[in-house]
Order: sequence, then structure tokens, then C-alpha cells
Amino acid sequence: MTNMSNFATPKEQQTAYERWEMSSFPDDFSQSRPARQKPEKSSADAGVLAKIIEGARKEAYEKGIQEGFTVGMAKAREQALVEKQAFVQLMDNFSTALEKKDAQIAEDVLSLALDIAKAMLKIKLNVDPTVILPLVMDAIHYLPSVQKPARILVHHEDAHILREYLAEELSSQEWQVQEDSNIERGGCLVETGANQIDATNQVRWKRISEALAQKDDWLLP
Repeated sequence: MTNMSNFATPKEQQTAYERWEMSSFPDDFSQSRPARQKPEKSSADAGVLAKIIEGARKEAYEKGIQEGFTVGMAKAREQALVEKQAFVQLMDNFSTALEKKDAQIAEDVLSLALDIAKAMLKIKLNVDPTVILPLVMDAIHYLPSVQKPARILVHHEDAHILREYLAEELSSQEWQVQEDSNIERGGCLVETGANQIDATNQVRWKRISEALAQKDDWLLP
């Protein structure tokens, strides 16, 4: 291969154009020209990558938060439903217990009222002996008719009261007043040939207690 340096034209034999062209570039052109700087892509690429990673991280975080919130809300609603059902059941049980308690209280109050009424009535019978008078008159009035024999059975102390206060009325209708030690004072037994009215204290009190759906014996304290 032929060496190109052998064909170099001496300077004095070169044309003006050739001399200008060669002199336009200094001999140390290759050394004086600054080296071309490469763009700093590494730092820029790292910044972009960091932003991508940060964005992905935020997106994943927000997605996780949203999913966690959804799951949490679902569990909260489920728990709230369970607690609501338990609360409703508790209120039903409480209402039932309260109704039973109210019924028991009412029963106790009624029983107490009967006891007080019985005690007061017994006191009144002992204090006011004349209470037998309206009782006997009411018993007579309940009879549709008076058929012989007609008699009124009372305690011996009440017999004296009847003869004292109702002697005229009883004799006009031919009522006989008879003493009976089995009849407690304040009560009476009215008998005719066709009817009988039991107005003794035990029977009258039994009717009152049964009307109130109670079982209370007059003879009990």
C-alpha cells in the first residue's frame, strides 16, 4: 500500500488555495479543541426514575389505604349490625322483664290493698255494730218474693241490733230473726221457702277477691 505522505506537495509549490486551506487549521487543532462534553443523562435519568418510584409508591399507598378503608367499613357495618341485633334483643328482654315486673308489682299492690280493706272492714264491724242493718235490708231487697217461712240468721249480738232498729219492718213482712253462732258478726244468711242469700263475711269477701282475680281468705289475718 502506497504511503500518502509521499505525495505531499512542498509548500513553495502549493497554490494559494492549498496554503490557505491547510493554514486555516492550526497544527494543534486536535489538541486545542475542547473535548465534547457528554450530556449528563445519568443524573436526569435517576431523577425521573425516582419520581416514577415515588409515584408508584404513593399510588400503592393510596390504593392500600382505600382497600383497607373499604374492608374496615365492611367489618364496621357487620359489627354494627351484630351490636344492633344484640341491643334489640336486650331491649325486648328488658321490656318483657319490665312487663312481668309491672304485673307482679300490680299483683302485690292489689293483694296489699285487699289486706288493708279486710283489716279496715273488720275494725269497722267491731266499732260500728249498726253495719248489719243495711246489709240485711239489701239482702231482703234482692229476693224476688218472700215466701214463708222467711228468716234471717245472724250473730247473736247482731240479732239484738235488728230487733232494736228494724223490729217494725221485719214484723210487717213476718221475718223471723234467729241467732246462729256459726255466723260471724257483720254477716247474715237470709232464707225463704224458695231462695237463700248468703251474705256472710266469708262469702262476700270471696266474691270480691274473685272479681279481682285474687284468692284471699276472709278468715286469714
